[in-house]
Amino acid sequence: MSRPHTHLFPSFLTLAVFTACAAAPAFPSGQPVSILPPFPPAAHIIPGGQTRSPQTLPDRILLPVTFTDTGDRVYWDIPLPIRLPARSTSLEIDLACTNPAPVRGLSLHLQSGDGWHAFPTPLSAFSTRRRLCLPRGLFTPEGNPGAWHKSRSLRLSAWKNTPGTTAIALFGLSARSDTIAIVRATDLTAPGETAFAASLADRCARLLAKADIPFAVTGDTLDDLGPYTLLLLPYAPTLPERQFARLERFVKHGGKLILFYNASQPLGALLGVRPGAWQGTDPGLDWSSLIPRLPDAAARVPHLTNNLLPPFPAAEHHARTVAVWTDATGRATDLPACVLTDRCAWFAHVPPLAYPSAAALLQALVKSLSPSSQPVTITPQPVTCNLKPVTSPLPGSEIRGVWESSGYARHPQGWDGLLKTLSAHGINTLFAHWQSAGTAHYRTGGKLAESDRPRAGRSDPLADALTAGRKHKVAIHAWVTCWTLEGAAPAQRAALTSEGRLMRDAAGNVLPWLCPSIPANRALIINGLRDLAQRGVDGIHLDYARYPEETGCYAPATRKAFESRLGAPVAAWPSAVLSGGPHAAAFQKFRRDTLTAFVREARDAVRAINPAVRFSAAVFPSP
Repeated sequence: MSRPHTHLFPSFLTLAVFTACAAAPAFPSGQPVSILPPFPPAAHIIPGGQTRSPQTLPDRILLPVTFTDTGDRVYWDIPLPIRLPARSTSLEIDLACTNPAPVRGLSLHLQSGDGWHAFPTPLSAFSTRRRLCLPRGLFTPEGNPGAWHKSRSLRLSAWKNTPGTTAIALFGLSARSDTIAIVRATDLTAPGETAFAASLADRCARLLAKADIPFAVTGDTLDDLGPYTLLLLPYAPTLPERQFARLERFVKHGGKLILFYNASQPLGALLGVRPGAWQGTDPGLDWSSLIPRLPDAAARVPHLTNNLLPPFPAAEHHARTVAVWTDATGRATDLPACVLTDRCAWFAHVPPLAYPSAAALLQALVKSLSPSSQPVTITPQPVTCNLKPVTSPLPGSEIRGVWESSGYARHPQGWDGLLKTLSAHGINTLFAHWQSAGTAHYRTGGKLAESDRPRAGRSDPLADALTAGRKHKVAIHAWVTCWTLEGAAPAQRAALTSEGRLMRDAAGNVLPWLCPSIPANRALIINGLRDLAQRGVDGIHLDYARYPEETGCYAPATRKAFESRLGAPVAAWPSAVLSGGPHAAAFQKFRRDTLTAFVREARDAVRAINPAVRFSAAVFPSP
């Protein structure tokens, strides 16, 4: 199954913190159990850093914050009067900040045993009272913690943005038991694609939060599905036999599923869906939105893609098509975008972005799959953000940028209209996805295959973007995905595969990534960067300038390059370089040095053409 083209984001994972209003959730789950209040006496709360002692009031704990020129954090250790229920799936924290300006963010830890359970995402400080949902499945261990539900204290930290004085008001902490869960994929169900799978789980979580649907996050071992009645699988391209058996048992006991971009025929037979063959289209001719056919759903859900795994309704379980695709012009097609059965909702692509229309569609699907769920009216508490127009994207100035994933301006007035609008809203930089491996999406011709040359009558999008950028003072950066072949031209993918230029995993399987140890692969990417620099882009941004975590690369070219670096043959390949092997540390350093040398070579090639080009890269921590 081909990995889906999505609105590509830089290669770092941003986990969501989910905001709910003070009203009841839109769909019922177990009644929250209040952990705070009752509030402990102020004397029992231990402050850390340079800050005053807290106050315990009848309806809140008031945590004073003073940031000076020294110190970056203040924190408070707040004892928990009762334990979290063992079956709880998430926490709700209810708080506000009297003046958010001095606070960069808040962090939360639960102390248990000899360590901590840390929520990995900073919480925003709002001047209005907010209730934040923190799924248990996202907490990560630090040190050697005991069980999550045996946590005995909460550490709430405030991190400095600027010197100043403010206060955090903590109104409550509750534990919740949810019946809806997102299945977060690992190498078990998304081998070699865990970061991508995690980003789609995050996208799905934002969509649920937008729809005001309470949820939990669970792992893809699927070994504890007892609390749940509905599971969402944002991305699970591989389903081992044990995982399928657990899902089968879950469904036959009344559980329901919502799946995205899946090709599993056994799962389809279980749920009443016939997964279709992969379908793709040329960039610029993308499918552009979903048209729902459900009561209470919006008329149109924006969703741009050039590849699908369309589901078709089978004869079983009252299967029917409840959304279809529109083409690039917005006209409805007969291609299914979502099939609904008595057992599931099955989408042809990955979770849509959290537009209100997408949230309305998800609410309608959840209501259909769980008829007892009754939505309630929720009054939002908006936070406004006014951006000032920029005057010039001068080198060294603050970058306020957006990503354009298609390489073509999606605006009725083309690049000029798009950049005029962005500039008016304070955006001074645009990152346009113009190169995937060796495929130039701006279609300059040259050595590209005939099928990749500009179509007759179509303007040069790169030239148009650069002209509009100069006019509206928006810097144009070329966003380049390096080693991954996602988005590369199909003819090029086939040629590179037949030439043996792709990575291999430890079992010898071919991966859809270029092998960095092959000089021709490095030249393929860098020649594209040279062309972009010659065309006059203001910057070049490298994405996927990395290996696919620990999955690759163990191809013959990698072995040859490593043995040359080592100065000796490696007989037990690849076991000798895997974790625990005698050459594991040396191999990891070889991988780092290989990528460092590539980035340095790419930078030097670009700067030789235009020293003023700004050079950047998307990076994220890897195991």
